[in-house]
Amino acid sequence: MATTTATLSVSSSVMTYPVTINKSMNMMKFQSCHGLEETSGLRTKKFTTTAATVVVEQDEFTSTKAAKVYMRNTSSDKAHFFYVAKHASAAAADTDAETIGRLHGGDWMLIPYLADVNITVAASSTDPVVLEYMVFGE
Repeated sequence: MATTTATLSVSSSVMTYPVTINKSMNMMKFQSCHGLEETSGLRTKKFTTTAATVVVEQDEFTSTKAAKVYMRNTSSDKAHFFYVAKHASAAAADTDAETIGRLHGGDWMLIPYLADVNITVAASSTDPVVLEYMVFGE
């Protein structure tokens, strides 16, 4: 039986008192105590254009099941970012897209994914930048 655990550790002194958050989560199948057993595999893609690109296809996993998407911008330059959008066909930088946000250099994200639409990214510039991504599913 597969087990995939995500762990987040945050330490901050932004507030008047220090805050530390340490959380972990076992990635489980929908309405089950069993872990996710499938993955897209860890992928990397080098971008040298600002054109929107689908990186997660909606038909890779079943939309009625559990899935999580991991993405990381491998750049060390905060000026090089990706627009990340959840939309079937729109460009990530378009106003028609449902933009999740910007993934700046060094940033990463882990989000739940319904697998009902594509996930699209668009780089902020034509300078080479690499996106690392993976889908965990059942």
